[in-house]
Amino acid sequence: MQLSGHLASDRSVPGTSLALRTRIRRGARHGGWSHLHGRHHRGVGIGGAAAVLAALLVTGCERPNQSATTVHDTVVQNYEHNRPAAASQPAEAANGAARAGRPIAFVNDVPIERAMFIQLLMEGRGLSLLQQLFLREAARQETQRLGLTVTAEDIDHEYDLTLQAAQYDGKDVEKLTPARREQLIDDWTRTRGVTRPELGIAMARQAHLRKIAEKGVKIDDAMLQNEFKRVHGEKVEVRHIQLASPRAWEDLKRRLDAGENFMLLVHDFSQNALSRDKNGLLPPFTADDPTVPAELAKAAFALEPGQVSNPVEAEGSLHVLKLERRIPADDVTFDQVKEELKYNLTARLVAQEMERLGGELLMRARLRIEDQMLREQYKKQYVAGEIFGPALSGQ
Repeated sequence: MQLSGHLASDRSVPGTSLALRTRIRRGARHGGWSHLHGRHHRGVGIGGAAAVLAALLVTGCERPNQSATTVHDTVVQNYEHNRPAAASQPAEAANGAARAGRPIAFVNDVPIERAMFIQLLMEGRGLSLLQQLFLREAARQETQRLGLTVTAEDIDHEYDLTLQAAQYDGKDVEKLTPARREQLIDDWTRTRGVTRPELGIAMARQAHLRKIAEKGVKIDDAMLQNEFKRVHGEKVEVRHIQLASPRAWEDLKRRLDAGENFMLLVHDFSQNALSRDKNGLLPPFTADDPTVPAELAKAAFALEPGQVSNPVEAEGSLHVLKLERRIPADDVTFDQVKEELKYNLTARLVAQEMERLGGELLMRARLRIEDQMLREQYKKQYVAGEIFGPALSGQ
């Protein structure tokens, strides 16, 4: 499992935007990247471990009703509402045992046993879903500790942000009607292979993280002036190859000197899956863009259009750049775009704080897994460095 940019998966659970720095550093290991340079999607920030088992979390696919203040409250209320009022404990146990013993389906009158079915789901997707629940619960507990309230409207807003991410361009998204939201959820989950329950978990988690993050983000005029330079100053557009090793440069240089196309060589040499999918093209950036490693920005601005750099070391890897073009500064004044800058800068800083906060809350959480199979899976992935999270507490 991954956290935001740290922990993407092969499924399309939404995640917070990754900065260009993240794209360069992690591109060889992660897929998915969007909404850079002031166009940050403010939807789901943490995680991406999609799970078929999420379908078992019935209340996870439903947003809280108007009387509930948190997802946890909704789950509790739903349980209390549906629990038989006068059943004795022995009767409840007997009914539960009877339900557990019933087959889940039949094929030519031959049963598919419920216990076997649930076991397969647990083995295949149980840990992925459990990690999603860890993240959501850690965020919920923190808002509760701070005395903050996450409402149904807050969670609906996370749906609106995520479902309309493609149309989000520095402007607030429209408030969806319930019918339109349901239609978009159907389309979104179907095209991305994500269940409604899992999307519901992610939306609740994001609502809690956003409530905390927004409280701490403050914008002043100096920050806005820097943002103005970043967004509207002179930019360069480059193509990028992330080398596998210093020795790869010899072969790459030989082929460049022979006149081969840099854009095509990207696919033979670059270890960065994110930029490779775009033929090595990176989004335009200014000389002092904080989302770009300083070494790369300096090298890019030293090039002339069409020129290729020597290898540049940044973020622990070697990079080769080709300058495609220089883009003149925008013909706008600071006062003309000040409000838009403030809106977008706030969105970006909140997204960054949500990512940082989510990681911090998870890493300091005391986690215990009582199910032996899931506990062993977690320990194995933790030792192998395949999981983002703390060691299990006392286990």
